[in-house]
Amino acid sequence: MNPYGIIPSAPGVSFVNNISAGGNPTIAYLPFWPLLLGGLYQVYAFLGSPSPLVYYFLLKQPIIICDILLAYFLYRYLERRGSDKASFVLKVWLFSPFNIILSGIWGMFDAIPMLFVVLALTARPGAYRGIWAGLATFAKSIPLIYTIPLARGPKALRNLALALGIPVVASLAIVWLTGWSFSVFGSTLQSTLAKGGWSLSLWEIVVYLNYAGVISNSGLGIYASAGYVWIASVGAATALGYKWFGFDTERGVVQSLLLITLTFLLLRGQVNEQYAIYLFALMLIDVAMWSPQRRGLFIASLSLILLGVVTNNVLLLRFLSPVYPQALTIEENIIAAVNPERNALLFLQAMAFCALNIYYFYALYKERHVRTEDPLLLP
Repeated sequence: MNPYGIIPSAPGVSFVNNISAGGNPTIAYLPFWPLLLGGLYQVYAFLGSPSPLVYYFLLKQPIIICDILLAYFLYRYLERRGSDKASFVLKVWLFSPFNIILSGIWGMFDAIPMLFVVLALTARPGAYRGIWAGLATFAKSIPLIYTIPLARGPKALRNLALALGIPVVASLAIVWLTGWSFSVFGSTLQSTLAKGGWSLSLWEIVVYLNYAGVISNSGLGIYASAGYVWIASVGAATALGYKWFGFDTERGVVQSLLLITLTFLLLRGQVNEQYAIYLFALMLIDVAMWSPQRRGLFIASLSLILLGVVTNNVLLLRFLSPVYPQALTIEENIIAAVNPERNALLFLQAMAFCALNIYYFYALYKERHVRTEDPLLLP
């Protein structure tokens, strides 16, 4: 079955009956994720399909393992550079409620591509960094925004070719070998570029004003054109990162990636809670290495995102549905009772998150002339 078309619910394992709502494609990831899920389902079938809970357990294992590895490699990155905050970062990542919900309960897999991004940062500038950057994009397309800074170093064009070529060649090869439709694959991926809806970005203003009746449904057509603004803006942020910080030092690369991430989070049409993982991993490196004064900013951002997860997923009730199916009905009843208040709270949370991101962007701007030599790497 082609995962880029309309996929019906799977009897015995699907527990939320809103798959392909509105006739939209079920997924729009590169083939890495659907291929991994398909492989895990084959393992589940080989075991005799004992219980859907076993399948859910299998689905979470690669994410949890990569999340733990991400914590470790954040620790190693900092430890090898002499930071005395390495253990603090390790503990924060391992025991953050947001990470536990995201990877262990919700099952969102952004820890996998972010692990590859951190591995790219731990590698020397050059081919290996380009390979890790390419694997990050293949796992999920978001790290594509980091390609240019991570490609810096000896033979930059070769590194860039690796970072771009790995996800492109691997994706096309898988689509060809599986017999999936190239046209459906391409149109599905393209549909996500200007995707709108509830968002933690500045576009939430438009969404909420539409909900409040200030902007008509026809006015939402702005997404069709302005929804692409984030792409040009990320390009501009990459250029600013190079101008302000350069790509020739560890600090320059990390703070350039932060500048790009903040731009992405502020201006992409739809920004979901899980996208914050890219910000938080880079932010912890920044706090531990060069900017301890931003520790409070990290705590505030993390708290807002955690509150957003609880609000958007209504007290996390839906995650109980595999063992308590009535949880979905309870969730629907709560939403029906407090939907206006819930939407207002989501809007305020999104605006607060945007305000913190704008402040962080400004803080980086003020440090644009600061240069720090790379520390000697410890064994």
